[in-house]
Amino acid sequence: MSRSVSNQWIAALQRCEEQQEPYAIVTVIEVESPSSATVGDKAVVTSDGMIHGWIGGGCTQPVIQKAVADAMGSGDQMTVRIQPSTGETRTVDRVRDVHMACHSGGSIHLLVEPFKPTESIAVIGETPVAELLLAVGPQLGIPVDSYGSGDELAKTYEYCIVATQGRKDKQSIANALARTTSKVWFIASQRKADKILAQLTKDELDPSDLKRLVSPAGLHIGAETSEEIVISLLAQLVSTKRRVDMGQARVSKVEVA
Repeated sequence: MSRSVSNQWIAALQRCEEQQEPYAIVTVIEVESPSSATVGDKAVVTSDGMIHGWIGGGCTQPVIQKAVADAMGSGDQMTVRIQPSTGETRTVDRVRDVHMACHSGGSIHLLVEPFKPTESIAVIGETPVAELLLAVGPQLGIPVDSYGSGDELAKTYEYCIVATQGRKDKQSIANALARTTSKVWFIASQRKADKILAQLTKDELDPSDLKRLVSPAGLHIGAETSEEIVISLLAQLVSTKRRVDMGQARVSKVEVA
């Protein structure tokens, strides 16, 4: 196998990281001759099943494409053992045994490691809180895309924080709800949040979208300064992403009738 083909996985890895696309690294960890692969061979397999690199021939590739799809779905790594014998494919404790009659007659073991790049969150506003989120988020492994007050989001996000604090609040929230799939946090007092919610309801926004609006935003820790607000926001974001039950930590939110 030529070096150019075997090293394709490096370029694919860089491309997936730059474009924040999910992928899996597949590594040959054991072989029994005859086999066209050698220990240490690698490939990057993208979510569409494309294999970039070399991990063996025709028998290996469809098995690995299925294993990668399963590993990406679960988020867990998997060891795949392909052996020239008969029997049912079984997966136990993240080890998959595949029995098939390959023409080569050899066997191969591969490690499948799925990777899902951390998705960025959108932050709308030019306030001190927005600036702190932009600075602190990446240090905690939370990439942040910044937008000005009233800006439309350039892509769809799972989460968005609206930190406009009086500048184009309603338009910013509407834009955030239009391009997010989960929570939109709006930094405001309860009184202001209720007022904005009433205006959005009057504008006939979809009630199911309004139920995704959380305000006042952040965990209830008595935050007053911009720094404290950012701590409460990021803590709430992490707990939401991890689906953590905060127990006694009360989260205030807008209730939609």
